[in-house]
Amino acid sequence: MTAGHYAYHYPTSRHDRVGSAPVGDWRFRAARETFEQALTGGDIPPPWAQDLLRIARAVYLADKLSPRRDAPDGWTRSIDLTVQLVEVDRWRDRAEPILADLLELLTADRWRLRLHGGAAGCQSVPQVLFGGAPAEEVALFSGGLDSTAHAAERVGVRGGPLLLVSYYDPALKPRQDEVFDAVRRLGSRPVAHLSVLQQITREGATLEGSSRSRGLLFLATAVYVAAAHHLGELAVPENGQLAVNPALTAGRVASGSTRSVHPRTLHLVNRLIAAVGGTVRVANPLLSETKGEVCRRAWEAGLPLPSLMRTVSCGQRPESRTGSPLTDCGYCYPCLIRRSGLLAGVGRDDTEYETDVWALPPDTNKARHRRALAAWLARDFGLRELVTDLPLPSEVSPAALLRTLQRGRTELRQVFDRHGGTGWPPPAVA
Repeated sequence: MTAGHYAYHYPTSRHDRVGSAPVGDWRFRAARETFEQALTGGDIPPPWAQDLLRIARAVYLADKLSPRRDAPDGWTRSIDLTVQLVEVDRWRDRAEPILADLLELLTADRWRLRLHGGAAGCQSVPQVLFGGAPAEEVALFSGGLDSTAHAAERVGVRGGPLLLVSYYDPALKPRQDEVFDAVRRLGSRPVAHLSVLQQITREGATLEGSSRSRGLLFLATAVYVAAAHHLGELAVPENGQLAVNPALTAGRVASGSTRSVHPRTLHLVNRLIAAVGGTVRVANPLLSETKGEVCRRAWEAGLPLPSLMRTVSCGQRPESRTGSPLTDCGYCYPCLIRRSGLLAGVGRDDTEYETDVWALPPDTNKARHRRALAAWLARDFGLRELVTDLPLPSEVSPAALLRTLQRGRTELRQVFDRHGGTGWPPPAVA
């Protein structure tokens, strides 16, 4: 059974009829021209970077328009997608198999991509940043703990302009701006923040709730920016615990857990870029760090503790929270990692959480992440568990990465110990 046949062309309007369902730029809230003009601040990106972003946007649209509930097993879909590119010859033969492996890793779906030419290259004049000077560094910036810690360190380093690229979410934008202002005040280095709108319109469609391909869209967006500034590297900051994101339960193996910054994902992205003649390499500067070590680095870089607490690390979508979208839920897996990291790294956690996870009854739905994490901490975790779900690329040391995760497990046990240990329910307090 096939979940959907989609054709992504340029230009495509909602009135086109191309045999398959048209999924063009009109489904994004920001028009392509607006997006391109607002994004770079450098030169017009090379065609390979334009095409990578086109593919990522098309994949994300097809992903969101294909409800997993319609798949035979309720998850795995078969998606046919046609994408029109600027320089299609670069992508044939060498790049296509890598792209297929990358999409299967991220979404666990069966993708049939057909790439063909005919798309017009970007001709717009980008906005001017830094007085017309190119950026010297580009990094992803979500306003979360990890990307904020990296930005806090880099803004204090003597050098040329630093450009931070964010995903625009109207609910989270005020908090991102607040955290960015705190980072900017830490140094005299020129720094700018680009917030990119990549949301799509429903237009009466039922959208898939999971977003396993969104990480590729983030990466492709930032690669597009880095290429426009002629940079050789893009920083994608994520602590080792969440980059690996080990499956806490059998139900979370493979695409049951997000793998958008896993070392193997970044390895495949780099192979893909190299295969089409690109010169940008994506790198995770925080892979060897636990959440606590990242928090400590942010503090030592001069970020005030109140600003550190204002970062947003929640894994729940803002619209799914019962409280303010600017309030971390407090019970999801990223929030639990955040709690352990702040306590281990700076000795306190003053974050305003929507829910006190430690007060939840054991059988509630909101307690499921704590139950899964407690069970995972009670089991052994070694090299076999590290690489069985998803193998590591050759350039990453399994032993070194395992040590990072073991230190992270220690941090997590410490936060559980503060609240009665990893058993459930916690013992009554006398």
